[in-house]
Amino acid sequence: MLAHPQATRRPTPSVKAARAALRSLGALSREARRREGAATAQELVDIAVSDALTDAFHLARTYALSPQDLEQLHLVRLSGRPFPDRINDRAAALVCYVGNLRRLADAYGLSEDALLHQAEENYKHEIA
Repeated sequence: MLAHPQATRRPTPSVKAARAALRSLGALSREARRREGAATAQELVDIAVSDALTDAFHLARTYALSPQDLEQLHLVRLSGRPFPDRINDRAAALVCYVGNLRRLADAYGLSEDALLHQAEENYKHEIA
């Protein structure tokens, strides 16, 4: 999640950091493309980002953060302001990861809002 040197860059999220994080999981490999039946790189990124956001929402729960909290903290990151004191380093890293994923989606012409909504619906279904 933080292997790339730009992973926690502020205020601008990093496409490179998101791509590196997903590659380390094997989510952007040729094998993943075949496995997911993705015809294009955009389709593969759509699937990988949606899955990664869903996983991020599960992890956020361990920090007592909701998907909406991650959204608000992402806006704090974009503003350049420091995170609130209650946000520890791991939660801050998660917020940066989510922002990087959003930036990657945007770079591939995908709707960030649609991906966030889809991931949140998947998250809610999985915890039900």
